[in-house]
Amino acid sequence: YTVNGADYRGTQNQTSLPSGKPCLFWNETFQHPYNTLKYPSGEGGIGKHNYCRNPDGDVSPWCYTAEHEDGVYWKYCEIPSCRMPGYLGCYKDHGNPPPLTGISETSKKLTIQTCISFCRNQQFKFAGLESGYACFCGNNLEYWRYGEAASSTECNSVCFGDHTQPCGGDGRVVLFDTLIGACGGNYTSPMSVIYSPDFPDTYATGRVCYWTIQVPGAAQIHFNFMLFDIKDSTDMVELLDGYTYRVLARFDNRNRPPISFNISLDFVIMYFFSDQTNQAQGFAVLYRGKKPDKTTPNQTLAEMITEQASLSSNGAQSSKILYVITTSPSHRSHTMPGNWLVYGLTGLLILTVTAVLAKLLLFHQVPSTPEILDSHQVAASEEIWSIFYKPSTSISIFKKRLKSQQDDCNPLVGD
Repeated sequence: YTVNGADYRGTQNQTSLPSGKPCLFWNETFQHPYNTLKYPSGEGGIGKHNYCRNPDGDVSPWCYTAEHEDGVYWKYCEIPSCRMPGYLGCYKDHGNPPPLTGISETSKKLTIQTCISFCRNQQFKFAGLESGYACFCGNNLEYWRYGEAASSTECNSVCFGDHTQPCGGDGRVVLFDTLIGACGGNYTSPMSVIYSPDFPDTYATGRVCYWTIQVPGAAQIHFNFMLFDIKDSTDMVELLDGYTYRVLARFDNRNRPPISFNISLDFVIMYFFSDQTNQAQGFAVLYRGKKPDKTTPNQTLAEMITEQASLSSNGAQSSKILYVITTSPSHRSHTMPGNWLVYGLTGLLILTVTAVLAKLLLFHQVPSTPEILDSHQVAASEEIWSIFYKPSTSISIFKKRLKSQQDDCNPLVGD
């Protein structure tokens, strides 16, 4: 669901701790603006239940309570899943010095992403928002020096630039990691989430981004695209072999990624490109390194993935065959002789079939007249075909004259 939980349909029915209160049923709140009498068709998730909802587009789901405190008859519900990506927490700010001691700015158009982008462009690791309009940047690992707020709802003052986003509070700063929405980065942790550039905003036009994912000791890297919203077939996400730079998979709005898949490498590069015309929400992909399974024999053959891609080649679409290497270049397989035996037998079979076809071709070229022609009487127009076989590629057939009439006329013999 969305960052402010507007489409939250869970079963949380208690307000935020430490003074959590039970929620009232929406079909019993006729004295308040939101109830089932006014919204009988379930608008905003309202119904005959007491689950937290956000029918008015506030910063997070809430509900009515029976006990009033200072005239307030509703409270926020703390639902961790509704937090913005990169969220580090809600912390106290006592001011001297602030939790983040880098540069700062104020803006009447402040949003979470504008603050994150501002700090990231200044090479800071963390971004903090306070009171809805103030943005702080810094690299302070001790940003928690004044302690964490009692509840994340203390940071629910709305952003001046987007009233659906929380931008801290009075003496409370909400902190984010500036890696969120970065155009590129280097990842070595066993598990992490990578977001499209400018996330959670739509990605900008003309983006060219690379992320390296290297998990030492991993036999595979598992990918799970939790979000994939690419506008057209020109905008794309590619996954490349980190060692050879070979494209392993390409995804766009016509060729969407599967829910989850594995790549049998410990080093993968992810590439993103957007053209100059359209924008969209982008993507969020969870990757996780997998250690070798000692109970399963090592794979030695390449896994073949057939990807239906919209490739422009003379105006035609083609099916692109991609290979995922199942052994890292630094960990070569020791069972290659068996593979070469298979390749050799396959080549021998192809060679045999080629010889039969060549023989039939020669018989087809013999004149149908009863007169037997001498080998020196072959007409110039009756040319003999030479067939050359290359085991590593395919069979090539070329029309070629033999050097002389005394040469071996076997079509499988070259120059």
